[in-house]
Amino acid sequence: KQWYQRRVAITAGIIHLIGNLRRSCVRCLFLYTEQNIRDLHGRENWQIGQERGHTALPFLFQNIVLSLLTSIREVLEPIKLIDENPIEELKSDVQSMFYNVVISFADCLKHLTDIIENSKSEEAEKQYIEEKDSSYNSGIKTEERLVLILGNCRHTILTIIPILLQTFKAHGYIANSDDSIDNKSLEQYSSLERSIFDKYVNSKENFVFGDIQQFLEPNSFPWDSCNFPVGVSIYVQELALKLVLAQAELQNIEKDLLKRIIGHLLENVTVRVCGAISEVDRFSKNGAVQAKLDLMTCLELFKDNMSQRCRRTMYDTLDSIPSADINTEDETVLKMLLDKFKQQNSVIFSCLDYNLTNEASFGLTNYGSPGDGVSRRRSQKRVKGKGPRSPPPASVSANTEI
Repeated sequence: KQWYQRRVAITAGIIHLIGNLRRSCVRCLFLYTEQNIRDLHGRENWQIGQERGHTALPFLFQNIVLSLLTSIREVLEPIKLIDENPIEELKSDVQSMFYNVVISFADCLKHLTDIIENSKSEEAEKQYIEEKDSSYNSGIKTEERLVLILGNCRHTILTIIPILLQTFKAHGYIANSDDSIDNKSLEQYSSLERSIFDKYVNSKENFVFGDIQQFLEPNSFPWDSCNFPVGVSIYVQELALKLVLAQAELQNIEKDLLKRIIGHLLENVTVRVCGAISEVDRFSKNGAVQAKLDLMTCLELFKDNMSQRCRRTMYDTLDSIPSADINTEDETVLKMLLDKFKQQNSVIFSCLDYNLTNEASFGLTNYGSPGDGVSRRRSQKRVKGKGPRSPPPASVSANTEI
């Protein structure tokens, strides 16, 4: 009897030891997977697949995690036939380890963003390209890469992570009622996406407003002593052209980001143009007609894509321009100049005729609202954007065509 009891005790000890070894093996698998995912940035080739808007990096992340699940099953299934306790004890650790694996891909994307930021100089860019394999597409600009990383963030949080969570829950490694991983990972990816979005939008603001900054300096135009307008101001024409180019870049890479980025740029256009006209101390009749022409042109160009707040600000600024000296003949000439501009620049108007207000916004976070959730998974909350107050606007063009 004593011999039998010792044998049972030894057997139980061996089973316990095997269980501990297999649990340690699972933990090592998670740690190894985390590191592999963090190193995925070296496999980015910036090639856009059939599904536009993101690269193959999220799928590589998904495949690595699914391979991890296969390895976990191979390690744990044999001991499950003997004793379920080691597996039950391990389940409490799988949640935190799985979360670390999910977040490791956010670290990978952040590291990739840092590399891109550091590669803006020609020397660093050349070194970065040389480190890549032959499939690297050196024709993609830095800003376009940021858009692709934004697309990777969105695709990961909206598609990849739910698939991985569902798979782990289906195999019993995560409780079906546990949503903590989903919520915590959402916060991490949203924070990363917000940071990348800010960098991209800042670069687009420099692109849109950089060339017209000279026209936005104080006292750049004599609103109280100018001649009668002969066309739309240069800065309005430049804004239209730059927004068309920015929109085209986004449509070629990630259409779902179009609403958010163009919407934010239009907020800035509204703040700068309306702010500039609001700061004018005194209008002559000719200056008032020119200001009205510029604002009416902006409304015609961007009316379909502006938020209600932007439109209301534009109309309020338009109403604030002195109109006492403007007669019916002036109004007729103003309308004629606006129609002439629309006819001469019909291509610009057709390019901007993309009704963003009817497009669904699939971004992770609304600009200016940190902590907001992902569209489709949390209700979005629109936050009114703010921007720097602008100096007075530009001089009058000689009806130059864009």
